Amino acid sequence: GINAEYGETAVGIAQQIGLIHQGEADLSEVCLTSAQLQKISAEDLVHVFPKLKVVARALPSDKSRLVKHCKNQGLVVGMTGDGVNDSSALKSADVGFAMGSGSEVAKEASDIVILNDDIYSIVQAVLYGRTIFKSIRKFIVFQCTINVSSLLTVFLGPFMGFDFPLTLIQLLWVNMVMDTLAALAFGGEVPNPSYMKEAPINRDDDIITPVMWSQILINAAFISALSVMFLTYDSVAEFFIRDGEPDNEVFLTAFFCFFIFITVINAFNVRTHTTNLFDGLFQDEGFVPIIVFIFLVQITFTYIGGSVLRTVGLTTNEWAVILGASLVIIPFDLLRKVLLAPLLKTQVSIEKKHN
Repeated sequence: GINAEYGETAVGIAQQIGLIHQGEADLSEVCLTSAQLQKISAEDLVHVFPKLKVVARALPSDKSRLVKHCKNQGLVVGMTGDGVNDSSALKSADVGFAMGSGSEVAKEASDIVILNDDIYSIVQAVLYGRTIFKSIRKFIVFQCTINVSSLLTVFLGPFMGFDFPLTLIQLLWVNMVMDTLAALAFGGEVPNPSYMKEAPINRDDDIITPVMWSQILINAAFISALSVMFLTYDSVAEFFIRDGEPDNEVFLTAFFCFFIFITVINAFNVRTHTTNLFDGLFQDEGFVPIIVFIFLVQITFTYIGGSVLRTVGLTTNEWAVILGASLVIIPFDLLRKVLLAPLLKTQVSIEKKHN
């Protein structure tokens, strides 16, 4: 905390809000006055700053100096203020928070104005920001998995003796599922307080983490492999027969449904990084209804699509085969989460420590 109060008052406030705990080992290390801070060189500040929690009798120049120091250390800096003198620090920080009752100069220099003057609103803003960021990452994984699996299937087609079996109209529906409906499904996630227990994300961290890459590439390869098997194995075609003979229209309709089902079911894997797929599932009010909507529309398409969508109606047994084949993606990804994800997280943690 950086404030203009006297030392004892500043420490008392810090203890009340939990910034300093009762019986802190050495208050001289966690609390400095402006005069003491100004005597510390830039080189020494690197060693002092990690333990520093309170700066008492602070001047505007102290705020600006600390913001600059934090940014030089690669940290993401947030700064609060309400006065004209705070404008420089607010403008320099990565995120400046001005109080709604503060000066107009401070509001103009800040990025966010806290209208209710409640510091707790900053906590809520961080929570919503982390939730949105995680939703974006989930959407990226979901979308890239579909893209990569489609690309692999198209690429392998000429070598395996088949053309890509989806028509342009069917691909438009796949694109709608992949973009619009997926964005709605993942964009309505309810903020989870557990996100606040996670360490802050470094400014130079990649949006797509190694764990995300593993989920995209491994699941996409698996979906593509199942798609190739579906299209090339004669035993699969025998499930979709009419009048005792394999029917090509029925078979292609089945593959269309299989591809939509398996990619949509994979959304349950993407939604949570844990092995409990039901974790917070029904708190996301939009997720389940959108998934159900996609399934209902897909089933409806098979019966009314006709020549436009190149679909025909399927029997109950055929739907059971398609759904059973699609559900395989769930145990497969659970296995990836159990075996591979922890190893990648450990490796990333080791690399960060070395850096």
